[in-house]
Amino acid sequence: MTKKNVHKENLSIVQQFVDMVNKDNLLELEYEADDFKVRVVKNMKTSFSTPQQTIVSIPNASENKEASKSIQKVEQFTNKHPGAVNSPMVGTAYSAPEPGKDPFIKLNSQVTKGDTLLIIEAMKVMNTIAAPKSGKVVFIGFEDSQPVEFDQLLVVIE
Repeated sequence: MTKKNVHKENLSIVQQFVDMVNKDNLLELEYEADDFKVRVVKNMKTSFSTPQQTIVSIPNASENKEASKSIQKVEQFTNKHPGAVNSPMVGTAYSAPEPGKDPFIKLNSQVTKGDTLLIIEAMKVMNTIAAPKSGKVVFIGFEDSQPVEFDQLLVVIE
């Protein structure tokens, strides 16, 4: 099979997964084969907007460079990252102490161990999530008032 046909086949598989996520109302679907990995995640917003899909494809080193360039988004951080701050609970994440106030953190901001990163509301209780170490915020994986899952990657500090 030619490289072009393999690429078309991969795109077809990705489209099938997006259709499955939409049809079966799934939040996430992941598939991995020898040199092909696809993860489809539905980003739920609490506003009245339509849910969106994010397609993440991570090529193995054996794939050619041309195929790698065509990938829209490569996931850089996982919840296993040494500086990852993962959600300790299911709830609603808030980036500021109250609506209209400045957020606790912004991308590229410096934090000190113990600083408040966000608040997660769970069962009507506001839980403060503090920085486990000092460093620079290089990734924020949630939006204000967004529902979060247990062990979801929220912030990466390096």
